[in-house]
Amino acid sequence: MRLARGSSWLGAALAMLTSCADNTVTPIVEAPEDAGPPPGCDGLGRSRCIDRVSLGARFGCALLGDQSVWCWGRNDESQLGYESADLCPERLASGQTRAVACHMYPLQVVGLARANAVSAGSSHACARLTTGEIQCWGGNSRGQLGSGSALPSRAPVAVVGVRGVVSLAAGEGHTCAVVEGGQLYCWGANDRGQLGVSVVGSQCAVDGAMIPCARTPVLVPDVGDAAEVVVGDAHTCVRTTAGTVQCWGANHDGQLGMGAAGGSPVPRPQGVRLGASLLRNVTALAAGSHHTCALREDGAVLCWGRHDRGQLGVAVPETFAPCAHACIPTAVPIVGYQGAPSPPDPDGGDGAVPTDAAMDAATDAARDAGPRDAGGRRDVNPSRDGAADASADAAMDVQITIDGGPDATAAEAPTVVSISAGGAFSCLSLSDRTLRCWGTNRAYELGNGRVNEGGPSLTTVIASPGSAATNPLQGVVGVESGGSTSCARLADRSVKCWGTNEGGALGVGDQTERNGPVSMTW
Repeated sequence: MRLARGSSWLGAALAMLTSCADNTVTPIVEAPEDAGPPPGCDGLGRSRCIDRVSLGARFGCALLGDQSVWCWGRNDESQLGYESADLCPERLASGQTRAVACHMYPLQVVGLARANAVSAGSSHACARLTTGEIQCWGGNSRGQLGSGSALPSRAPVAVVGVRGVVSLAAGEGHTCAVVEGGQLYCWGANDRGQLGVSVVGSQCAVDGAMIPCARTPVLVPDVGDAAEVVVGDAHTCVRTTAGTVQCWGANHDGQLGMGAAGGSPVPRPQGVRLGASLLRNVTALAAGSHHTCALREDGAVLCWGRHDRGQLGVAVPETFAPCAHACIPTAVPIVGYQGAPSPPDPDGGDGAVPTDAAMDAATDAARDAGPRDAGGRRDVNPSRDGAADASADAAMDVQITIDGGPDATAAEAPTVVSISAGGAFSCLSLSDRTLRCWGTNRAYELGNGRVNEGGPSLTTVIASPGSAATNPLQGVVGVESGGSTSCARLADRSVKCWGTNEGGALGVGDQTERNGPVSMTW
């Protein structure tokens, strides 16, 4: 056993890690050797030849200009597409630490054909090949590789029967792809209806229990005009060619945006609501673990779902729809964005933004106040006529602070270029090539140089660790988020990342925490 590159652990730390009873690591081969810089990038190094990035749970993958894919971070289920003898410490909820396989800087996925898109899930990743087919690798306990097998795979395996792929998304335990003609195929876990079908023919063993799953792709019957698909932990959403949004799957946090929340799975597509009508004119989607955001044609960003960390970009309302956590189960716009002044606080307050601690308290209060069943348990699926709309209205009538101040005008405001969503936070990139993020900040997810000062207010991503808030990261052309990490793609085709660095999630060769974006260089 050897330590990961860049590690500075001492023997005592190593002894602690190897003493954990459930941390046995099977001997594995070294990662592939460096094969030199990619062709077609004008002699630049790999880190200046990045076309796309996708981030999963403590790991990420980059698509380079030569159509190769390189991954880094946690590797306990071979989600990096290669084996490594490196070990990283991982903190458990119990406070103990265990060692997990990892690799702290990018290496190439072995055996993958030429690709033009990549998507990282919780413990697996998939790439769209230049042929329009899909190959996946990593964890497969839920059938999320789509190969027909229940076994994990370090080597990329072909997804059965799906060709002509135009959009691809990997989630916690399921994967979906839009093909030419607008049809949608999904595979993997279906315990929350996330595949868009009520019944599948297989069962998968997950954590000692059997759950319904599909080890090969199934056609989602009620979707025929999809243009884009995104997936969260256990929900799925598509943007249609008409600009509407349909979602299905888990809805305990209102993540389907259908105007109501409940504990029962929703296996059939539901239209996302904006007030009394459907959300329309959508040009892009982003899904977090339990929330979803949409970019509209007019530049507005709207979000729905779980809201216990401010991830929807509006202040936490005093009352909530009955959800497992604080939530808003219908689309609400990020109040005050595009330079429009924030609306006045109806209560005459100062518009202060709640902290993570305050949102914890609000969530607990909402949970305690929720309706309960005859046995005293909180009912997350009662009759709720009108409840969702009331919550949405309350959320829209509150003060939000945004960068630029209340005197900004629409003419002065940059437009939104792209959106992304992580576990409990969201980000957007702007036409002035800067970034804004909002939501939880417990692991530096907002990239603003601070920690534990998150919330719904948009905050500027700074240039580098230690920078002032007045020194924003510039030259940004896109942003990707996943888990507790984000990466900005810059105009020079380089990438800067921030957030948790556990397991080497930032891909910079170590696990040192930073309070702002750091360059990925290799």
